[in-house]
Amino acid sequence: MDDDQASAEIAQLQAELAFQNDSVQRLNDALATQQQDILMLQRQVALLGEQLRSLRETDNHNEGEAVLEKPPHY
Repeated sequence: MDDDQASAEIAQLQAELAFQNDSVQRLNDALATQQQDILMLQRQVALLGEQLRSLRETDNHNEGEAVLEKPPHY
């Protein structure tokens, strides 16, 4: 193997390594964004769960009261 061929192969390997590093960085960025989205969605689900429990408790407290009737236009 002569020096020119070795230099060309090294340059090719460096280009491939740079591409892989870029790919890994983009995947890392995408993963970080997805993790933030997941955390936000988990907080929203927890909040909705709390609201649902609150509504159920309110409904349980109002069971003895009159049942809501349909408005007259129905």
